[in-house]
Amino acid sequence: MQDVEFLALTGSPGELSDLSATAARAAGALTETRTGLARVERDLEGHVSGAVDTARQLLADLRAEVDLCAEVLGRASRALAGRSGSLAGEQQDAHRAILARDEALVRVDRAADDEATALRIAADPFDPRQPDWASLSWLARMRGGEARADVMAAESRWRQARDAKQAGSRQTASHLTGLAHVRAVRLASAAGTGLTAYTGSWQSGLDLAGLVLGAGPDMPSETRAAARDELLAAIRAAGSDPVLWTAFWETTTPAELYTAIGVTSVDDDVTVALTDGLAAWARSATPSEQEALGRALVEELPASYVEIGDRAELAAALLAPSLPSAVHVGAADALVGRRQQQSDDADLVATGSLTVAIADGLAAHPPAALEHLAPSDEEVSLARTHAWFGTTPPDGWPDGGTAVTGLLAAAVGAGTGTDDVCRQRRTALLASAATKELVTPGNGLLGGPYPVSDAASRNVADAYAPYLVSAGDAVQWQQHGRPRPEPGLLGTPQLAEGTGEYAEIVQPHLDAFAFRDVIAATSGTEASSGYWLQRVDTYLDDAVTGVTAEGRSSGDAEALAEGATRDAAAVLGAVESESIMVARAEDDATAATAAWFSSGLSVAATRSPAGTSLAATGVGALLPPFLPDGVGPAREEVLTTEPGLRERTTGRFQQAVGDMLAAQGYSAEEVERATERLDPHSDNMKDVFGSTFAVNADLRRELGELT
Repeated sequence: MQDVEFLALTGSPGELSDLSATAARAAGALTETRTGLARVERDLEGHVSGAVDTARQLLADLRAEVDLCAEVLGRASRALAGRSGSLAGEQQDAHRAILARDEALVRVDRAADDEATALRIAADPFDPRQPDWASLSWLARMRGGEARADVMAAESRWRQARDAKQAGSRQTASHLTGLAHVRAVRLASAAGTGLTAYTGSWQSGLDLAGLVLGAGPDMPSETRAAARDELLAAIRAAGSDPVLWTAFWETTTPAELYTAIGVTSVDDDVTVALTDGLAAWARSATPSEQEALGRALVEELPASYVEIGDRAELAAALLAPSLPSAVHVGAADALVGRRQQQSDDADLVATGSLTVAIADGLAAHPPAALEHLAPSDEEVSLARTHAWFGTTPPDGWPDGGTAVTGLLAAAVGAGTGTDDVCRQRRTALLASAATKELVTPGNGLLGGPYPVSDAASRNVADAYAPYLVSAGDAVQWQQHGRPRPEPGLLGTPQLAEGTGEYAEIVQPHLDAFAFRDVIAATSGTEASSGYWLQRVDTYLDDAVTGVTAEGRSSGDAEALAEGATRDAAAVLGAVESESIMVARAEDDATAATAAWFSSGLSVAATRSPAGTSLAATGVGALLPPFLPDGVGPAREEVLTTEPGLRERTTGRFQQAVGDMLAAQGYSAEEVERATERLDPHSDNMKDVFGSTFAVNADLRRELGELT
């Protein structure tokens, strides 16, 4: 509380004395605790076992913590006791000064009255004291001067008492520096740090924070460069002392650090020291403190592409995946906010490594990834989905999209691996919205001209693995001429009509066009297409288990097998569509070049003789027949793969159902008749698999056309 001039000094010596006594009693109790721990240690002497060794280590850790805490409490008690006595004395001095000032002010007023009386006497010729009025006036002025001097002296003594109080408070605070930070004290105890070293480390952290402020922008360039060098050297020397870094991050903001370091990069050893220091601070910070710092690391980056320089790289290094999830949650929220304010290509490029770091950090904590991408607020969820999957630099992310897709896979894994229906619904909505965002032309992660990494393809396949049961439904929905769906949910659809079997988790409403493009964009290499085939195999193996469940009728088994076959055909067709899409893109590019070439000849002809114009027209007319057709051969190649994929998909159902019926006592002839519709080469399975495969493989003109 602020002291008011010439009033009693604030503060309560009694409360300080009580706190000192409380701390002393607590220190005494800890001393007794230490004695008890020593007694237990003596009782363990002579015993040998793993459990005893563990107990000894635990006792040693407890004793170290008790010793440090007792020392902390003892120092605090002594500091508070000394401060209590000093404060009482300072308040007494101030009180005496106030009384002296009040008495002197009374004398000032009295002298003024006496001087006024002397002047009245001088004006009254009948007053017998008139001859002495000058003497009376002079004496009154003298008394007034002495009284005013006494007032000034008393005020000076009050200020001295106040200054002594403030200095004493600062000194006591320095003695107690960092001791109130309980978590840091415990970390120091765990590290075997004594109290003297602890307070020294805390002061070193404050000194390091002071060097940050000392390298500010408002100084000459040479002076600032020297201050920056001194700061970087101090950071290198700081190590990973948790007490030092706790003090540093308690008093330094990321904006101050960015300003001090400037736009140029720093050495790896400086980055490592800062990263280790942030991790040390995080171990003793509360979740709210962690989230606030994560947010500040992003929000306090400069907005300008020119000003951001290598600061985004530093922020990315600081946001190590091993940090607590709250740090990455704060950073992710701030990054989405930055995307919503400035999503220009320059900023996306400048913050590319930062985006990767935050995505990696959140993916390391799947529940946090889910809560960030799929919060209960649907509008917020859709906005974040767009920011992460529908906003990409012109050349893609620096890691080929691995981190961002890993974030999606982690969130979906957390949401689908729970029985919580609300979480399943939020996750399904995320998948539905992400499907469209990922393939947004030019902006989506999978919608640009650049390839994504095989690891990114694996992550995408993992993200959609729980939803393969909806792949066939998505194609059927679109084939019936319905409009392309907005992000939404299917709920838990029946796996096959009339079977009473339903999807185990809530399913997204997938846009069949977009889902096909997602798969195609992540199937461009042998490894990436292999990931999808592995997920399909796993899905089909699980489906076989359901098809052959105890008590399953042959009719229901066939219906469930056909449903799973359509799902697999949809995915496999989309995988194969990649080659047709590539061929079509190459044909389009060739056609565009030819059109330009023809146009160029015609334009040139308008400036040439008539005969030349006819020749140019002739060349232009002859060009189309000579254009290469890449799509046709690609379709033929895909057609040759269909029988093998169909057999790989449906053969397992025929075998499993046959085994089930045989186990139930059916004859070989009965089994053959009952499973003939599941034969990969049967007209039924050719139609069930082939129709969906053909649509998604782009063998027909467009998805949604029946003929």
